[in-house]
Amino acid sequence: MPARIATVIMLAACWDAWRLLAGRIEDAASVAMVLVLIVGLAWRTWSMDAGRRIAAPKLAALLALYAAASWTGPALLQIGAAVVAITILLRAGDGWKASLPVAGFALLSLPILPTLDFLLAYPLRRVSVLITATLLRMNGMAVGVEGVALDWHGQRLLFDGPCSGVKMLWAALLLASLVALVQGATLARYLRLLGIAVVAAVAGNALRAASLFYLENGFVASLEGGIAHEAVGVVAFLMLTIAILAGARNADRGFA
Repeated sequence: MPARIATVIMLAACWDAWRLLAGRIEDAASVAMVLVLIVGLAWRTWSMDAGRRIAAPKLAALLALYAAASWTGPALLQIGAAVVAITILLRAGDGWKASLPVAGFALLSLPILPTLDFLLAYPLRRVSVLITATLLRMNGMAVGVEGVALDWHGQRLLFDGPCSGVKMLWAALLLASLVALVQGATLARYLRLLGIAVVAAVAGNALRAASLFYLENGFVASLEGGIAHEAVGVVAFLMLTIAILAGARNADRGFA
């Protein structure tokens, strides 16, 4: 079966997933990300080689996968199954390994931040507070840890939701997937980039939190204020970006 026809069939079969996706779009950022995804899928469909074909059993397997996700899973799982199925069809002939960076980027382009926040916020807050406390102790600060808060001279400095680093982790994984997609990375390179992204995001968030500790406690009085907080966040994100790009460059040198 021609890949274009198979893609149209899959798009039609997943109509309920697209309805659910529209219902999850709540802000301008989500709209922008979904628009990027739609444009990318449309461009890939338009530029697809007319000679590419999909075996009927493969299409049937993808339809069965989507049906299983629809009947047994939550809405986000159903949407994810639809996006992965479409991605595999659009990459027909490239091999499933080559499809992974595309699928990863597509999935991360969905409105998944609320779900990530629900699942990962507390574990990331706990990891961040432990790393931050270690960094501060290395610099001579006698800070303790109580749950997800730093104990400083009897004060509890809480790592709240925005301090968890969920958004930074999401951005890191999205950037790693985009870099892998642009590079045409192999499976091993893509997995390595994802690992670098996770480590860089967690470390970058801890460094950001440690820097804010000095700001909020008056150690750097000249930089107090909201602008300083934003500047620290920007610097942390720039360091994160550099780490991922450096990891991608090193992968090209010697990692297959």
